[in-house]
Amino acid sequence: MKYKAAIFDLDGTLLNSMDSWDNAGKTFLENHNIVPPDNLNKIIKEMSFNESANYFKNSFGIKLSTEEIIKYINKIVKNKYVYEIELKPYIKEYIYKLRSKGIKMCIATELDKTLSKKALERLEILDYFEFIITSNEISAGKSKPDIYIKSMQKLGLSKEDIIVFEDSLYSIKTAKNEGFDVVGVYDKSSKKDLQKIKKLSNYFIYSFKEMEELF
Repeated sequence: MKYKAAIFDLDGTLLNSMDSWDNAGKTFLENHNIVPPDNLNKIIKEMSFNESANYFKNSFGIKLSTEEIIKYINKIVKNKYVYEIELKPYIKEYIYKLRSKGIKMCIATELDKTLSKKALERLEILDYFEFIITSNEISAGKSKPDIYIKSMQKLGLSKEDIIVFEDSLYSIKTAKNEGFDVVGVYDKSSKKDLQKIKKLSNYFIYSFKEMEELF
């Protein structure tokens, strides 16, 4: 394997969790007596948690601070991460394999760090990662390359030494445009972008079992 490190996204890449988020924004607005727009998920899909909270606040006149909105939405999905959400198939086997080969691994996610840790700890893989970095920490969503650059710096490696695993088209575009090699990971939430994802990614997998053939 030519790579020395791997940067993993969480939601939709390692975790089977996208369904949990599809209704979180809708539930938040409905709980504040606001009818959500039909295209809500499309609007907020490429936003960081912070950006989507600001969108709710500014677009709908929510009388809460950005931090309070984030806490509210985290509460909606918290129990799912703490008790329910599972890994995608063959994730553990692949992570164990990378660890045995001395490959460094980290998480770059738009998910809240506390929820990330709780889920990975329950799933017994938290200790396999060097660190978790979130979009909120660097105040930039994955439509900007900051999270990948920061991860690279913390790993102490160059772009050529790192492979990025992502499921969403906009994240794959960002990482590729910044010069990283990318494995596109299938998730049903990005099904409509499937052909674009396949074309843009250096590698594409429907399951992590396929990684045995790639690396």
